[in-house]
Amino acid sequence: MIVINSIERVKAALKFENPDKVPIWKAFEESDVFFMSRIPSRRWQPGHDESEKGLFPHLGSDIIVESGLWKWDMPDWAKNNPNYEKNRWLKINREEIDEWGNIWKRAGIPTMGHPGRATLLDYSKMNDYFNKYTPIFDDEHSYSLFLKLKNVRGKNKYRMCNLEVGPFQMASQMRGFETFLMDHFRHKREIKRLLDYITDQYVKFENMWIKVGAEPHGFVLYDDLGDQKGSFFNPKTFKEFYEPVYKRLIDRAHELGCEFHLHCCGKINRIMPILIEWGLDAIELDSPRTTGYPNLNEFRGKLMIWACVNIQSIYNQGTSDECEREVWHMMRNLGTPNGGFGAYFYPQEDHIQVPRENAIAFQEGLNKYGVYQNIPSHWWTYPIAKEWNPNIVPPLPPMND
Repeated sequence: MIVINSIERVKAALKFENPDKVPIWKAFEESDVFFMSRIPSRRWQPGHDESEKGLFPHLGSDIIVESGLWKWDMPDWAKNNPNYEKNRWLKINREEIDEWGNIWKRAGIPTMGHPGRATLLDYSKMNDYFNKYTPIFDDEHSYSLFLKLKNVRGKNKYRMCNLEVGPFQMASQMRGFETFLMDHFRHKREIKRLLDYITDQYVKFENMWIKVGAEPHGFVLYDDLGDQKGSFFNPKTFKEFYEPVYKRLIDRAHELGCEFHLHCCGKINRIMPILIEWGLDAIELDSPRTTGYPNLNEFRGKLMIWACVNIQSIYNQGTSDECEREVWHMMRNLGTPNGGFGAYFYPQEDHIQVPRENAIAFQEGLNKYGVYQNIPSHWWTYPIAKEWNPNIVPPLPPMND
């Protein structure tokens, strides 16, 4: 077997050019992907405006505050309160505000939290809103930590730059989810202007990663576009409103010499052909069985699919044997003999209560079934199930043809 490095392995999987084995994306050294993220600008200090009284900063991860990577200059209402001193505010129920002005509900546990109340209530106030709430993407200091780490840990890995939570989710939080969906029919002109402004900022974000010297191979955006039953839009509506968003971001990534990866939750097979048409290079699915292997099968060979052992059933509720065996079914249903499948390890395993032995079994499954030259050729043509129970992992094909 010809062994290739991590950059070559991910690129080969993306282009269906015969990687030696399945590339791995996880938050540890054995990852083929080096994930790079910015720290919010220190110039962003929420809670001081009268309208923000009682709102704490939302940074996505408490580690950013606990490690001292970002320090909150507490407003007067938060000072001299023993419940807030020494970062104790991280352990209480609270509302937080992010750089986009979105409100989040936090429960005092180390998870990202949930979207709260709407903040952009009136489209006529959009200019004032964004004069106050636009992320400071041009602060070079925000990128310095991962630029230093890149030279130590990311030199020979596929460098993936984080574009954070995407335009759809940002806009839907600003307006409130149900209101935002109705806006696509009641306020078409206004919503297009809103999405256009947000997209402008994400293009600046892409450009900034290049400017600071991150030397990315790819960008990743996190935007959930569906629920358990289907996508939030029919294909026609999705194309009308989101082609100027996603195609522009994908095109800019390609102009910068990078691939574009999209994390997306939900049953999204109806809109995947459109994303492929716009040039999407890879999609990442935490729960591939939500969309379903039969529905994803038609996209094999058309774009790379990163996937985790299904986090809603098998990864956190199955046995280690099932997790190991599921790796082959992901290989067979999401990839091809020439590549196209990548193994994504869900980073917050403790949040979804994944047994340690199941995470180990995921890696063991990759060791057994993720090396292409070791896979029996007849496994790729062995009949696969037409119906899949989300909690059942079928047996492996027989070893002999």
